[in-house]
Amino acid sequence: MSEELDRPACDLPARPALSVPVEIFYFDTDAGGVVHNVAYLRLVEVARSKLAAHLGWPLARMEATGIVPVVARTEIDYLAPARLGDELVIEAKLLRLERVRFLLGFEMIRAGDGQHLMHCRQTMAVVNLNTMRPHRLPAAWKERYG
Repeated sequence: MSEELDRPACDLPARPALSVPVEIFYFDTDAGGVVHNVAYLRLVEVARSKLAAHLGWPLARMEATGIVPVVARTEIDYLAPARLGDELVIEAKLLRLERVRFLLGFEMIRAGDGQHLMHCRQTMAVVNLNTMRPHRLPAAWKERYG
C-alpha cells in the first residue's frame, strides 16, 4: 500500500474495533415498519466505513489512492427484527488479517434492551482500482494486529 496509507502502528487504536450508533428510518423498512433485509447490509457498510477510518484508512484516502477494500464474501444471520425508530449499535471489529484479505465481524444490538438482532462476517479483499489487481494490506495493521 502506498506510504500515505501506512500510519505508524503506534498511532493505531489498541483494539481494532468500534461501536457505531445507527437509527432506523422509514427508508430502511417495509410497509410493516420492519427493517428490510437489504437495509442491514447498508448499515453494515456504514459501520465498515467508520471502522476503516478509525484504523487510518478513511474514504478520502481510498478515493485518492484507488486502493480500496472490496467485499469478497458476506455471511449474515438475522436473529430478530429491527423496527422503525429503533436506536441500534453496530459493534464492528477486525477479526483476521491475511496478505491481501481481511475478515470483519459485525454485531447489531438494540440499544434499548440489548437484544442482538443480527451478526455478520465479511471477507474483504484489497484491490488497486487502477489495475484491478490485489494489493497488500496496510503494513501498520500487520504490525499492530498481526
